[in-house]
Amino acid sequence: MTKSKSVFNTPLDRNYFKYKDRPKKKDEVEVTVCCNQSVDHEVANVNNEEDWESIQDYIERNLRDYTNTESITPISCKKCGRLIQYLSKLKDDKKHWR
Repeated sequence: MTKSKSVFNTPLDRNYFKYKDRPKKKDEVEVTVCCNQSVDHEVANVNNEEDWESIQDYIERNLRDYTNTESITPISCKKCGRLIQYLSKLKDDKKHWR
């Protein structure tokens, strides 16, 4: 098996293995236009009913487990609904801080 000389002394990233066996199309995008997130990254979507249930379960579990958390807001893309991050608001009570 011969290796291409262009592979030597170069970092091998995800794209190398993704397109190793098939060429990359010129018009293939790697990130979403609306929220600039990787299209390869499978993430929950707030518009999907099953995903929304798992988001709610995650928030409920964390509010129960971490008593110093006042609220958790799921931040998602307004266009496509991809979950981007969770934003936690901590209680402003000094007894929870050590």
